[in-house]
Amino acid sequence: MLTKYSLQKQLVIIFSIIAIGVLAILLPIIDNNLTHVIDNEMYDVLTRSQNDFYSYDFSPDYAGSDKQIYHFTYNINEDTLTTAQNISAKKYQILDYVFQNDLYKMVKKNKKKLQEKVKMQDQTVYYQIVKADDSNYIISLVYSDYSKTLINNLKEQVIDIFYVAFLIIGLALFIWVSSLIKPLKLIKNYIDDIKNDKESELHIQREDEIGVLSSSLIEMKEEIDRQNEIKEEMIHNISHDLKTPIALIQTYAQSIKDDIYPYGDKDSSVDVILENTDRLEKKVKSLLYLNRLDYISGQIGDETCSMKELIEHIVFQLTAMHSQIEIITDLQDSSFKGKDDYWRICIENIIENAARYVHHEIKIILKDQYLEIFNDGEPIDNSNPESLFQPYEIGHKGQFGLGLSIVYKTVTMYGYKVEAVNRVDGVSFIIQKKD
Repeated sequence: MLTKYSLQKQLVIIFSIIAIGVLAILLPIIDNNLTHVIDNEMYDVLTRSQNDFYSYDFSPDYAGSDKQIYHFTYNINEDTLTTAQNISAKKYQILDYVFQNDLYKMVKKNKKKLQEKVKMQDQTVYYQIVKADDSNYIISLVYSDYSKTLINNLKEQVIDIFYVAFLIIGLALFIWVSSLIKPLKLIKNYIDDIKNDKESELHIQREDEIGVLSSSLIEMKEEIDRQNEIKEEMIHNISHDLKTPIALIQTYAQSIKDDIYPYGDKDSSVDVILENTDRLEKKVKSLLYLNRLDYISGQIGDETCSMKELIEHIVFQLTAMHSQIEIITDLQDSSFKGKDDYWRICIENIIENAARYVHHEIKIILKDQYLEIFNDGEPIDNSNPESLFQPYEIGHKGQFGLGLSIVYKTVTMYGYKVEAVNRVDGVSFIIQKKD
């Protein structure tokens, strides 16, 4: 519900709710604690005053410094209640009514001390009854006039402190949220520019999560630009690569239609058309297969592939195709996660790539979750070896690199990694399980 508002409005609403909730919870607690503190303070005042009164030996002439405290003395033997102050008969009756029941109960049960408070109209009367000796009890009373003022003053001070604290905290949070909104707006504008294919720059000098996000967006934008450049170059190269066989097919087909055989005879000329048709078919299949891998990557099952049997089958077929290349194998039993069909295309692409650059020898080593395919050809460019597996990357012999892109997607899809490593006498392509 709050998400339809801006961050600043959300902060104001949430902070207001918290402030009201805190005050609603804390004020009763503060009030209760203050009342408890004041009660204790009032009883301490009565105790100190009683001690002074006791030191005067219950003298009727005693006059304490605090005129609000009234002292009475009850003698058990004489059953008499006397007051230390000159008060009216009405006042005497009111005060006597406050404590007389508790006094008789104390005498009856022989208790030594009692502290209580009672409501009288709009005031509270605190009283303390203490057994002074075997014959006398001291009863002291005080009205809560100044205690109310003290409590109200303390409450006002506490509430003022809360208001100031909430104001400072709220202002700090508002400034902090405002500092977040500005870079977020810059990020939004940057994303809008990317969406609209506009040139844009993002400069946010932060090291927190927003700074990390902005750096990631910049890296994403750079990667998108790089991929767009690669795709444009790929389209140009594919167009150029497809143009030749298409032109040959058109030319030879038209010539045959005109009873002209550019390649000497009819069969040879038709063979040129079929050869270039095969070239086109392979290129189109590679593009479609590359896109298919993106689709099936989210539908991986629990299939496993016996890599040793698969490589032996591939090598048997390729040996006949590349009789001039020596293919050496050192294979152990090992099962890789994934379907045989996808791994077969992956391995064939690596070996075909090796056959393109090899001088004399290809060596295949298979261990547990480890496959290495070595060729004694030219070393690869070490400046950016990972670019070999990027989609649409152009090889140094003019190939547009869909084979190794298929290898990378297949390997990654099944939780493996692939890398190209220069050796002293050649290049190795290594596939192994990710750590």
